[in-house]
Amino acid sequence: MKTVSASEMRELDRRTIEEFGTLGVVLMDRAARGLVDCILAVIQAHQIARPSILFIAGKGNNGGDAEVAHKMLLEENISSNLWNVQGTNWKTASADGFNIIVDGLLGTGTSGAPRGKFAEAIRFINRAKGFKLAIDIPSGLHHGETVIADLTVTMGLPKIELIQSESVEFTGSIETIDIGIPTEFIEATKGCAEAELITQSDVQLPRRKRDSHKGTYGHVLLIGGAPGMTGAIAMAARAALRSGAGLVSVLTPEEVLPIVAQACGPEAMVHGFPSLGKNTIDFSNVWKKVTAVCAGPGLGHHPEFIEFLLKTCPVPLVLDADALSVSPETIATAKCPVVLTPHPGEFASLFEMKTTQVQADRWGAAREAAERTGKIVVLKGARTIVAAPSEKLAINSTGNPGMAKGGSGDVLAGLLAGRLAQGIEPFQATKTAVWLHGKAGDLAAAKNTEAAMTATDLIDAFCALA
Repeated sequence: MKTVSASEMRELDRRTIEEFGTLGVVLMDRAARGLVDCILAVIQAHQIARPSILFIAGKGNNGGDAEVAHKMLLEENISSNLWNVQGTNWKTASADGFNIIVDGLLGTGTSGAPRGKFAEAIRFINRAKGFKLAIDIPSGLHHGETVIADLTVTMGLPKIELIQSESVEFTGSIETIDIGIPTEFIEATKGCAEAELITQSDVQLPRRKRDSHKGTYGHVLLIGGAPGMTGAIAMAARAALRSGAGLVSVLTPEEVLPIVAQACGPEAMVHGFPSLGKNTIDFSNVWKKVTAVCAGPGLGHHPEFIEFLLKTCPVPLVLDADALSVSPETIATAKCPVVLTPHPGEFASLFEMKTTQVQADRWGAAREAAERTGKIVVLKGARTIVAAPSEKLAINSTGNPGMAKGGSGDVLAGLLAGRLAQGIEPFQATKTAVWLHGKAGDLAAAKNTEAAMTATDLIDAFCALA
C-alpha cells in the first residue's frame, strides 16, 4: 500500500471533504469505527474475558477519534473510559484495571518534543501494563519522548514515518483503516518513492474453485534435513502443507529419512538421497512434476549442489539458510525466479558486509542486493523487507520479538515455497507469505506470550488466516 507524508494525508483529507463532498464528521466516524474493530480484534486475539479500555485524548483529530470510538464501545456495552490530557493528574493516575490503553494524544501535525502534561501522559502510557494502541502515529514519534505501542492504527494511508527502521520500537504492528479516500485521489498522490507498506489489502488468498483438485494448487519440493538438523526441514514442510499447495514432497538424506518422515506428518511425501556432494540425484523427472523448490532448511554446506540447482531448476526457487552459500554473481545467472531469505547475519556473509552495516541501512542494503542479483531478496528481522529489481521496497510490520526463535525462518521458507508452487507471481507471493508469517506470529504471541511461543505455534496459527 502506498505510504504518504503527513502533509500529503492532510491534502487527501481536504480533497475528500471539499471536492468529493464527504463530511469531515463522516471521515472521523469511519476512523473511529475502524479503531473499534481493531480493539475488538485485540480483545479476541488476546482472549480478554473482561475488557476495560482507557482512551487518553488530546485536542486534535486523534483526540476526536478517541472520543467517538469511546462512545461506540459504550454502545456495545464494553467498559471504556476517556481521560483528557489536560484534565488528569498524571502523577497520581493509575492504569490498574485497564487492559487496553489507547494513545490519542498527539497526531502527525505536531512539531517539537512533547512537554508538560503531554510528556507526563506519554510516560504514564509507557508505564502501564496493558496492551498499548496508538491512533494514527505513536505520540512523540521522532520528536522526543514517545509512546511505545504494541499496535498503531493509522487512518487512510500509512505514514512514511511509521515504516522507517528507526520507528520499529515505537509503532509495533501497523493496521491501516480505510476511511473512504477516493482511489483517484490516492493514485494522484506521489507518496514515498522508495517503499510501501505491506497491508492485508496486498495479501492474495484466492478462492479455491469447486471443481479443482490437488494438481490445481501445485507441487512443492523441499530439500534439506542433515543429521542433527531434521527439525528445520520438518517445520518447512509442515508450513508448506498449510500454505495451500496441493502436494508437498521432501528430499532428505537417507540416514535421517525415518525421523524426517515422522516429523513432517503423513501428508508429506518424503524421499531419501544418498549424497548431495556428488550430485548423484537425477532431477530430470522431478522438474516435470514440481512447481516450486525450497532448498536450505537444515541442509548443511553444499555450495556445489546449490550451483547445480541454480543452473538446472526451471521453476521458482527459494534459497534459505544453508543454501545461501554461493556468490551473488552465481545467483544472478539463474534463469528461474529465485527468492533469497537471509537474516542479517546471513545477508552480511552472502554480500561480504558487516552485520552492523546491514542493520545501519537495511533499506539500502536490501535494494542493492536485489539489483546485484536480479532476484527477490527478503531481508528478515523487525520490519522485514521484500526487495525486487525495479520495484519499490515492500516493508512488513506484522510480527513481534517472540518470533526470534529457532525455526521461524524455516516456517517462512516453507510457506513461501508453497505460495510460489501455486503459480502466484513471485513478488506478490513473497509479500503475501511475509505478511502471513508475521500475522501468524502476532496470533501466536497473543495466545502463548512472546516469551513462550515457538516456531511451530506459527504453523498452527496459519489456520486462523486462511
